Amino acid sequence: MHPKQTLFIGSTCVDVVLNVDNVPKPGEDESIYEQTMIVGGCAYNAATILRQFGLAHTLCSPVGTGIYGDFIRRHFENMKIAPFVQNPDMPNGCCYCIVEPNGRRTFLCQHGAEYKFSKEWFKNIDFSAVDGIYFCGLEIEDSDGEKIVCFLEELKSQPQNQNISLFFAPGPRICSINKSLLQRIFALNPVLHLNDDEALAFTSTKSVESAAIALFDRTNNSVIITCGKLGAYTYDAAIKTGKMIAAVPNAKVADTTGAGDSHCGTVIASLKQGFSLFEAVRRGNIIASVVVGQKGATISQQLFDQTAKLL
Repeated sequence: MHPKQTLFIGSTCVDVVLNVDNVPKPGEDESIYEQTMIVGGCAYNAATILRQFGLAHTLCSPVGTGIYGDFIRRHFENMKIAPFVQNPDMPNGCCYCIVEPNGRRTFLCQHGAEYKFSKEWFKNIDFSAVDGIYFCGLEIEDSDGEKIVCFLEELKSQPQNQNISLFFAPGPRICSINKSLLQRIFALNPVLHLNDDEALAFTSTKSVESAAIALFDRTNNSVIITCGKLGAYTYDAAIKTGKMIAAVPNAKVADTTGAGDSHCGTVIASLKQGFSLFEAVRRGNIIASVVVGQKGATISQQLFDQTAKLL
């Protein structure tokens, strides 16, 4: 019997990482002291964690043409990742990640083929072998976001798919996604994964504890709110209990890009392995602390294996 897999619906894009001393204000100049191109994207980053754990998953990410599409295609070939869909009619975009010395990052995104989706693409998937689906806010806010939501609604309306868990990482787009579309997502009862700034801004509350309850009231499911060096406040809907899961103390921060994605991926992987939600979040804190200590949104398999021994 094949182990059930997780689907990661979302973009794989090229991150053009620009390291600067300061993000320039309007009208100012700033020198870039280092530039690199790496493969990133929320879905790709989160799915990478399951690949590193050796857990079954499918990266449902379209690949287009152009220099960035070619870059991703070569990377997929090297990593032995089969492209989910190839779009020969549209080039891939990219994300300019401006990273300051304290690890803070600012994104400028050019969307392309990686954000275009169709419900038809999912017809060949055997959903009896699927136990979880991840999706994030960037794709939902884009022009094809409603197609993803319609697919999820149709899927969850079928009795045989009721046990498929949904994981929604809205990111800062939670405040700009169409409200009716967001309400349809909440009605699907996803586990929410977001950071403290996003949770507080969306709920207009003053504490992560209050924000978690406000979000639970909308989804009737668990809520994970990452809080940087404090850790992650986690509300477990199954036991109606919330608590702060402490971060790794004195973690080095070089680049926070991908920290939330790797945290969410670790939570999903750990739940698949049978760990409790609180333990899954603790493990996520450890993996994320290593990711932020390196440049780029993911870590090597060797470093991951070394870290996994500490979980």
